[in-house]
Amino acid sequence: MAQAPMKRKATGHSYNETPKKLKGDDSGSKHQQQKNLKQERKGHDRHYNMIAEAKKIWENLRRGDISRDETKDLMQKIMEVITGHVQEIIFKHDASRIVQTCLKKGNAEQRMTIANELTGKYEVLAKSMYGKFIVLKVLEYCHKQRDQVLSEFRTHVRKLIRHREASNVIETFYAQYANGAQRQELLSEFYGPEMTLFNRGGGAKTLEELLNNLPEKKDSVLRFMSETLVGCMDKGTVVNSIVHKALLQYLTLADQKGRENIMAHLRESLTDILHTREGSKVAMICLSYASPKDRKAIIKFFKPHVVKIAQDEYGYLTLIRFLDVMDDTVLMNKALISELCKQSKTLFADKFGRRIFLYILTGRNTKYLAPETVQQIIEGDEIRQSKKDSEVRAKEILDACSPSLIQTVAENAPILMREKMSSQVVQEIMLHAAGDKTTAVNAILDLASENIEKENHIIEDRFGNRVIKAMIKADSAEATNDKAVVPLEFAPKLLERIEPHLGHFATNFGSFVVLSLLEEPSTQKQTKKALKRHKDDILKAAEGNQGAKLILELL
Repeated sequence: MAQAPMKRKATGHSYNETPKKLKGDDSGSKHQQQKNLKQERKGHDRHYNMIAEAKKIWENLRRGDISRDETKDLMQKIMEVITGHVQEIIFKHDASRIVQTCLKKGNAEQRMTIANELTGKYEVLAKSMYGKFIVLKVLEYCHKQRDQVLSEFRTHVRKLIRHREASNVIETFYAQYANGAQRQELLSEFYGPEMTLFNRGGGAKTLEELLNNLPEKKDSVLRFMSETLVGCMDKGTVVNSIVHKALLQYLTLADQKGRENIMAHLRESLTDILHTREGSKVAMICLSYASPKDRKAIIKFFKPHVVKIAQDEYGYLTLIRFLDVMDDTVLMNKALISELCKQSKTLFADKFGRRIFLYILTGRNTKYLAPETVQQIIEGDEIRQSKKDSEVRAKEILDACSPSLIQTVAENAPILMREKMSSQVVQEIMLHAAGDKTTAVNAILDLASENIEKENHIIEDRFGNRVIKAMIKADSAEATNDKAVVPLEFAPKLLERIEPHLGHFATNFGSFVVLSLLEEPSTQKQTKKALKRHKDDILKAAEGNQGAKLILELL
């Protein structure tokens, strides 16, 4: 019987397979080959040697620790290399950085030499990933060249503002470097190719003047603006302030159908435009005209960013507009106000964030809002599309957030009372919030009862004692802004706590708190009696303490 052939044991590789080379056999030579190939490819570039030479100089020029004389010497050397070739190298990444540094470090003559060589290329450069930075440097350092850049952008702005790279150049030119006339010319390209402000319109300087001079062009101008603005929103360049200005002009002049078309595209992007004055106004107009259904959709986009919006110089105004137009106060409390209350301790101390709470508590009070801001809010009432009565809406919002605000004061009184911005909010909460304030009142009384030797005692604190003075007078004040909505009965409770130390406080910065107790009808008699035995000390303090001097007069 024939024996079966033996099976060959697997070795893990095929006999036809080329044996693996040991690591390090020729890896060095391969690396050298790649390096040589790269060098050879670069060598085919006719500008390679020039760029290499310029780069050597640039490596020293870009340093921040060289002297003025060294900079001057290096600039002279590098200008000798690149002069006459700037246009040929500007689209290369490394060469672009060299040109940028020359524009930054050069003198006026050298900068103008480079800028003149770039003439005719600014529009193309603006669309380049690397070239756009050269245009930005020209705008920054070559003031006399800005008109030339503008002339090359003319009739191209509509396309450039929708371009990913170029939109940044247009925005920077408009927002940082352009004068009034240049801004208007950039903006006028939103109105159509035939309607630039310096070519037509009888010398008009604004869109309103332009349409007054050429009323028959209104429809075509607004149609062109609508198409351009929709394009900006589709391309994601709506964040630019020049677009915000154009949006504001359009929404102010367009009819209902035109507004609704833009608002439909803008609904999801409102949070992207709140950082400018015009963008905030656009958002406020949209909220005023929006239907209840649209407002519910918009509020969902606001919710994740509401704290950041509240702290923005212009963004907080859109939240105030929400407070004025949203009829569904339950949804607004859940989506916006509750989110703000979670961060109330931080927002109380913020210049803009605190204004949301102050608006809820005191309304359109020029003590906290500039008259122009109040006027802007009032103008919004004229176009507001809401059914609920304003007073009813305001009360519902106040009732909803008051418990949280009172709790914040009760838990953080030592910090909030001593901070300038926060103390003002605390004062308005104690006077105008709705509901039981016992916990907050007790927290403040506990502060007043602390050891008088404690540094920066709340009675002597420059911000804390203002709050306490307001609370003492809150029940008897005549002015609505100063009177508590519900009697606090704070003065007698405070006097009970600090009566043993009235003489001490009457002779230092706490003297005005003592004076308030002396003027308040409910505590006047008892305070006067307690102070009589300290009259000599108060007399001595009156020489340099106005509060003590006034106390003496009442005694």
